[in-house]
Amino acid sequence: MDRIAEQAAANKRSIYMHFGAKEELFDRVVGDCMAELAQAVAVDASDLPRYASALFDRLEERPHVRRLYLWAGLERQQPVDAEVEEYRRNVTAIEQAQQAGEVRADIPAVDLLAMVVALVISWDTASWSLKALETEPGDRKAAVVAAVEGLVRAGS
Repeated sequence: MDRIAEQAAANKRSIYMHFGAKEELFDRVVGDCMAELAQAVAVDASDLPRYASALFDRLEERPHVRRLYLWAGLERQQPVDAEVEEYRRNVTAIEQAQQAGEVRADIPAVDLLAMVVALVISWDTASWSLKALETEPGDRKAAVVAAVEGLVRAGS
């Protein structure tokens, strides 16, 4: 909170009065970032590899959002309403694509979305010991897109 107050040129008391506890501020920042991300990278459920590619690019451009997403998963053990609503729209779109036969239907839509997101951030969640084995960085984006293509292909 000290760093936030300093960068905002505000005192901590006014921040607490406006946003409430640190947890409330954190939830609001997470919700706002996830809503901005969802607006910047719309899910096309019939083309989830393209979505994964665009999400990968956006998170490369905005690494603080990726870190915030990972940190929120560790720190906050309850859902953030704004984020839930964004995911709900995406899951519904995937369910519709599954019903149309555009995306494999043997994996529930919510699981499929979680897997796509996990593939996009997979290198960020890999252990440092695994990362130490990398001798030459490959084209991670191409690898993620290929993995998502294989995952979501109808008839898989």
